Amino acid sequence: MPTVSVIIPCYNHGRYLDEAVDSVLGQTFADLEIIIVDDGSTDAATVALLDSYQRPRTKVLRTANMGLAAARNNGIAAASGKYILPLDADDRIEPTYLEQAVAVLEGRPEVGIVYCRARLFGAVETEWLLPDYSLPRMLLDNVIFCTALFRREDWEAVGGYDRGMVYGWEDYDFWLGLIERGRRVVRLDDILFCYRVASDSMVRSKEKWQKVEMFRRIYLRHRQLFSDNIAVWLDRLVEVNDRYHSSRLYVDCGQGIGDESSVVRKVDAGTRRIVFALDGYEAIEALRFDPVDTWAVVELGDITLRYDNGQSRVVTGSDSNALYRQGNLSYFGNPDPQVHFPGLGPDDYRGLREVEVELLFIALGEAALERLVAYQRERLQTLAGETLPRRAFRAGGDLLRRLRREGEKH
Repeated sequence: MPTVSVIIPCYNHGRYLDEAVDSVLGQTFADLEIIIVDDGSTDAATVALLDSYQRPRTKVLRTANMGLAAARNNGIAAASGKYILPLDADDRIEPTYLEQAVAVLEGRPEVGIVYCRARLFGAVETEWLLPDYSLPRMLLDNVIFCTALFRREDWEAVGGYDRGMVYGWEDYDFWLGLIERGRRVVRLDDILFCYRVASDSMVRSKEKWQKVEMFRRIYLRHRQLFSDNIAVWLDRLVEVNDRYHSSRLYVDCGQGIGDESSVVRKVDAGTRRIVFALDGYEAIEALRFDPVDTWAVVELGDITLRYDNGQSRVVTGSDSNALYRQGNLSYFGNPDPQVHFPGLGPDDYRGLREVEVELLFIALGEAALERLVAYQRERLQTLAGETLPRRAFRAGGDLLRRLRREGEKH
């Protein structure tokens, strides 16, 4: 009987499966089994792969398509391990994850959930900056990803994952069930989980009404927990929440530029690379890249176009609405930064399927405004020598006030 069972639901993700399995077989903790649950895949390549899939300590369970919650339940029901780790077929874990997580559960019986820090890879490369766990934060939003280690006996006690969570958040509901049982939560200090961001994924994967329906179901299933902590929601009603930032590539296919014809990526200060997939866009006539939706000081690296035929090219001669440019560094004094590509023509857009942007956010929001004003003062001092420091200081203050007023209009 293995100590850990790793459950990998797979629906049409055969092209990534070996990476996920390899990351498990490469663990420093080897007392494990892998159960792949083929949740009724329809992709021919995935079906063919699983028909003859042979890996050490690995077995494949075939079912009709029942959804992610049911796939995890089916895999756990067929598992033998004392501890369970769900892993999506397109994600990976680092070699010491199981060793560290098992040590916590073995040594601390009050703990029921062990997870870690994580990073994003694929279309976005950055650390996944989730808030630290606390019960108040957890009641407002899920801060624990699905790939956390838990006890099989706890899964049995709460009745498994709720199959009624048809639009997602089944892991959120499950974690709340364990927390209601008094289980403690531990986050490991190391980055040991890698979450793939697909190039065609969206910032918001669910419609608003779907989110409302799923949260309503979560509330009804955990009503006492929410009622006992109602102050958390009262506090939320009177505070202004920090908003996330997004980067956007506008695609003009002859109807002009608008949000409805754009590809969006969620970004933060640590983002270094963004990939925009252009599947479904034909007869492209123009592109516009908006690095972020606030004032920014950005170091723009290569912008690479990739084509259907496998070829690629780096864009040269881009233009922008930056207030100042210093080499690759752009100071955007407008809360709507824009980068244009006037040198591209019809031949450059033919067969275009992906745009990759390398960049470094030096400062965002108010911090960017402060840097912009400091840079302007430096330029004024350089131009005027040391004879006009007060005038330069006043000009910088005037600029800061003007930029803030411009931001309020947006």
